[in-house]
Order: sequence, then structure tokens, then C-alpha cells
Amino acid sequence: MTMAMQLSALVVAATAALLSPAAPPRCIAGLISGESGARPHIRAPLVTPGRGPTGTALTIRGGGFRPGTRLTIAAVYGGNGCVIEGLGDQYLTSARADGRGSYAVSIHWPSTFDPVLGRNEIGTRALPRGAYYVFALPCGVRAACSFTSGTQPGGPFVLGQARASPVVWIAAGLAAAGALLGVLIVRRRAAR
Repeated sequence: MTMAMQLSALVVAATAALLSPAAPPRCIAGLISGESGARPHIRAPLVTPGRGPTGTALTIRGGGFRPGTRLTIAAVYGGNGCVIEGLGDQYLTSARADGRGSYAVSIHWPSTFDPVLGRNEIGTRALPRGAYYVFALPCGVRAACSFTSGTQPGGPFVLGQARASPVVWIAAGLAAAGALLGVLIVRRRAAR
């Protein structure tokens, strides 16, 4: 393998690692397994788009439930140890699985904190910016929801201005530098 090929492979691997979605933070895994040690076996919901400000129109879809199952669609804040006035469990909407066990909902991202599991006297609090991991939970009553019986974490949806992540700019710079280095190596060998 030539030096240019090795360099190109390294740049491609680094770019892929930077652009791949990050794993949910440890607090999300702790929330899921902390109730009983069980892991959800239902695949994660698809959340589109993945980023935007308050009021962004979102579509959340998935499947894997029994037909007719009542679902609570929730998101958990991934920052600050998953804490917003206690657990950062944001209620998004309710749905019912169709005849094939699938669901699809369209919502606008909320501006204020409304916890799934309820809290007394939390007042009005704006949702902090950052990553929110989306779950579909089989429960008709919000306070009776269990994260272990729902889906794996989907998303995340990143609350904030819709702009490119610094990781994207770093990856693009690495790819450009790798391409330039490859061209220089090829030219140098051709000049010999």
C-alpha cells in the first residue's frame, strides 16, 4: 500500500468517526437500565430533522409495538447528567400504534419543560439547548411510563440554532488536508 493510499485511508476513517452519530450519554443508559436492569428491545424512533430551534416541526416514527398500543412520546435531555429540575424527561405527545404496530407523529418542539413523570410545582422553565434523546413508551397514563419497556433512544434532536456542528467543519478540514497531502505526494513521486 502506498503512502498516499495509507494517508487517504486514515483521513477517511477519521472523517467517518467524526461524522457518525454520537452514542447517548451514560445518564441515558442509566435511566434505561436503572429501573430493572432490562434493556429495551424495540428499535429507536426515527426523528427528523435532527436539529432546530424551539417550534421546529418534527416527525417521529417507528414501530415494534402490538397493534393499538397507547404510546407516550418523550425526550430525555442528554446534558447536565440528564437533569432539568430532576430528570429531564420532556413530554412530547401521545400516539396509538396502528394495525402493524407502527406509529408516526408530527409535533412542534416545545419551548417549556413539561416532564413525563410529573413534578409538583416546577413552574415554567425554558428547555435548555442541547441534545434530547427520543423514546416511545407503551403507557396510557404519563406517570405510569417505564423507559425499560419502550424503545431504544432515538435521535438525538439538538435544540438550538440550525447551524453546522464544529465537528462537521473539522471533518471537512481533515478531508481537504488529506486530499491536498495525497496530491502533493503523487506530484513529488512523479517529479522523481
